[in-house]
Amino acid sequence: MTLREPVVTRRHWFHLSLGIAILVAGTLIVIAVIYPTMRWKMDLVPGDPPNVALQPEAWSVTEDSATFAVLGDNGTGGRNAMDIARQMAHTYEETPYGLVVLLGDISYYGSIADRYEEVFLEPLGPLLDAGVTFELAVGNHELEYVPSSEANQEIVRRIEEVGAEGSFYSVVHGPVEIFILDSSTPQITGAAGPEQLAWLEGALSSSTAPWKVAAFHHPPYSSGGRGSSVEVREVLKPLFIKYGVDLVLTGHDHHYERTVPLNGVTYVVSGAGSKLRAAGASDFTAVSENTLQFMIAEATTDSLALRAVGADGAIIDGFTLVKDR
Repeated sequence: MTLREPVVTRRHWFHLSLGIAILVAGTLIVIAVIYPTMRWKMDLVPGDPPNVALQPEAWSVTEDSATFAVLGDNGTGGRNAMDIARQMAHTYEETPYGLVVLLGDISYYGSIADRYEEVFLEPLGPLLDAGVTFELAVGNHELEYVPSSEANQEIVRRIEEVGAEGSFYSVVHGPVEIFILDSSTPQITGAAGPEQLAWLEGALSSSTAPWKVAAFHHPPYSSGGRGSSVEVREVLKPLFIKYGVDLVLTGHDHHYERTVPLNGVTYVVSGAGSKLRAAGASDFTAVSENTLQFMIAEATTDSLALRAVGADGAIIDGFTLVKDR
């Protein structure tokens, strides 16, 4: 019996070529679609904490000037969070700041009680050692591991080292008064909402600060994957307009976005402290970027200048609010 060698016909070549073409096309699609998003998953990859000693209390705060940083959704403890924390330390060396406003979700993949060291102490250690203080706006992941009825008390207990005074309060930092709000459903749009809103109206109406800044987790305006928190917008926006809030800082969506001024208020989403999601754009959008970032704000009585800083130190966006005289 004689075995015949297989005959490769034009049809075979066609199917082989088609298969190779499909494989190559599929590979290119994977590269084009998946590769740009690989950074999204770097929050699961371990990273090295910043290894730098910062000059303690190198900043200055007066009634007329102050500098602070803004960081949102930073709580993975992974490489992305470490890269941002490292750049925050380098930025401190160039532009010292004595305050960081945290926009929520400072611990993913477990409670802050269990992950406090890896999501807070390790990445932000150089700033803590330099004496920088932190203010926290409660995020949805702060509420994830405790019942809603007990959430506020539990959050305060667990993160008391952060300096939280509760889930809503205000702090004066030079010419800026920052109103830290709790935008969770129990506390802003639920049964507990009236108490916080009554406090906010009283605090805003009595504020004499040149700049009024609100900081909380859920964005009233966002073109990201989770989108605008319309219920939060409906209850807060009228107060912001009535009492002249200048700037609203939020997280939750994992990108950077700044709106055009809306009734005199500029809204910013700064939720890319460790994770990334696709960034869109809307008719209210001035700038929208899908990149890791934090913010630096420099305030005087006449101007409030902010810049969004990437993990590599690149300036993603910069804008200045000026008081009309």
